[in-house]
Amino acid sequence: MELVFKNLLNNNLVLLHQKYIYTKLIILVSLVFTIVSCDKTPDNPSISDVPTDTSAHGIFICNEGNFQWGNASLSFYNSANSSIQEDVFKSYNQRGLGDVLQSMSIIGEEAYLVVNNSQKIEVMNAKTFKSIAMITGFNSPRYLLSLGSDKAYVSDLYEKAIWIVNLKSKQINGKINIASWTEEMVYRNNKAYICGRTSKYVYVVNTLTDQLIDSINIGYGAQNMVLDQTEKIWVLTVGKDAIAAQLLCIGTSGSLANSFHFSNGSIPNKLICNPNKTKIYWINKDIYAMNIDANQLPTIPIISAEGKNFYAIGYNPNQKEILASDAKDYVQKSEIYRYDTVGNLKGNFKAGINATYFYSK
Repeated sequence: MELVFKNLLNNNLVLLHQKYIYTKLIILVSLVFTIVSCDKTPDNPSISDVPTDTSAHGIFICNEGNFQWGNASLSFYNSANSSIQEDVFKSYNQRGLGDVLQSMSIIGEEAYLVVNNSQKIEVMNAKTFKSIAMITGFNSPRYLLSLGSDKAYVSDLYEKAIWIVNLKSKQINGKINIASWTEEMVYRNNKAYICGRTSKYVYVVNTLTDQLIDSINIGYGAQNMVLDQTEKIWVLTVGKDAIAAQLLCIGTSGSLANSFHFSNGSIPNKLICNPNKTKIYWINKDIYAMNIDANQLPTIPIISAEGKNFYAIGYNPNQKEILASDAKDYVQKSEIYRYDTVGNLKGNFKAGINATYFYSK
């Protein structure tokens, strides 16, 4: 059910279950009738079996794969020579990642790959792509928040808690109970701000004591979160029933500084920042951009979907471009589209199945 959670973001769990069953039927049909089309846009990168320079700057692409199929993968787009290396973890470690690669973080020279349905975090060297360790004991991990060189928090879909992880020993040290499924997190001034996906709160934890100290009412369904240039926190919520989806701003004082309501039927997700943290982007079928000092939501997208099934967005600082994944039918490989900062198409290439997360190296 993990895949449907991420794509549809429905608030009614019964409907989610029904739509999951329907999607599985679509997948079975698509396996028979899938047609692979040729790239026709300019400046498409080449596909390389082995990267020529593993220390190169580029973008890691987390590919979920299909729920319970065990086909998650990690792609690497090399900005220097415009090449794409598919399934780099498997190429360098002779084994697959597991089931549903949710997200990743790089701390120092170590990359932490959060593999949701395999209930683990794979740790690899970010330069050599070689496996270092495996952290186990999670229920359904989502995102990792670095709190320095030796400590991190990990959110969880089913545990209703935040895991405390020792990055030196590569072990779970404990957990902080949270009355919600938890999603993305940000760190600010010895506090972790945590999205409560099935509650009306953003939760605040003191990272020095690992104690829950506050909760901020945000409507319902906080899912994505970023920190801007002014140290304000932007939160994207999915809403529920009569509660609209919102884009909210938590000021430096810890209270709500601003809120913007989306129209009925909107399902915004995948909030990101540009590198200098002055502009935010999200998907609401199309892709929208907004300056952090704006006083209203944009009405015109920066990138129109035009039939694409946008599933994730990222920012490539090396080439100053927006990356957007098209999940197609959730069975074919995702198509990654490259746009300049005003939304002009630059090129495209294929990654793995259900590309869901971009991380700049």
